[in-house]
Amino acid sequence: MRPLVIFFLSFIIMDTLALEAQTRDMKVRSASLRRLKRIPAVIYGPGQEPIMLSMDYQTFRRAYIAAGDTSIIDVDVDGGKKKFKVLVQDVQFHPINDTIAHVDFLNLRMDHKISTSIPVEVTGVSLAVKDLVGALTLITPSIRVRCLPGDLVKSIVIDISVLKTFHDAIHVSDLKLPSTIQILDDLDQTVANVLPPRKEAAEVAVVAAAVVAAPTGAPAATTGGAVKPAAAAKAPAAKPAAKK
Repeated sequence: MRPLVIFFLSFIIMDTLALEAQTRDMKVRSASLRRLKRIPAVIYGPGQEPIMLSMDYQTFRRAYIAAGDTSIIDVDVDGGKKKFKVLVQDVQFHPINDTIAHVDFLNLRMDHKISTSIPVEVTGVSLAVKDLVGALTLITPSIRVRCLPGDLVKSIVIDISVLKTFHDAIHVSDLKLPSTIQILDDLDQTVANVLPPRKEAAEVAVVAAAVVAAPTGAPAATTGGAVKPAAAAKAPAAKPAAKK
């Protein structure tokens, strides 16, 4: 039975951002668009034929930094002739210079639920890190959820001040989200914990290995955390040479 953990958790409400785009001329190659500081993109989704677009590089970059993958973006195409509410579904990067090469947008129907992931953010100070010199481990950096697009939150904030020892942990079941958001991850899954310092963890591993390797009935002896090999069995005394 795991220890009871009580903590406060909050979530950041999502803001809607705006972005302008133009219908892409498919005669213009993607490489040519990028040289003009524009990004090729596509909008698709249930009941929506793919629409090929292009947009200003820096404008999208700023919007993506603010929106991430969980904020709704209002995309105005060709000066508002077409309007879409979208999520960033995928961003492809250039393999050499790491610039944005292509963007996929998922078209949203506000009355249809979607499945996506909400990132986890950390706040507070863990005593297991501060006083015991442990290493904070964010095992589950995002939580899979299902909800209506309008009910999405930008992130889930966990307070790690409850992690006071190496036995404490925050699990998915500890997260408190609005009732309109369904969590899809296993509720027993660990979100965050604190691991012992490497030296301490290594000593524990060495002791455990020595115990496993020791002969039956002769376990390895330990003193002060250092492992001593089991004493070697004494060889039988040699018999005196027979008299001639």
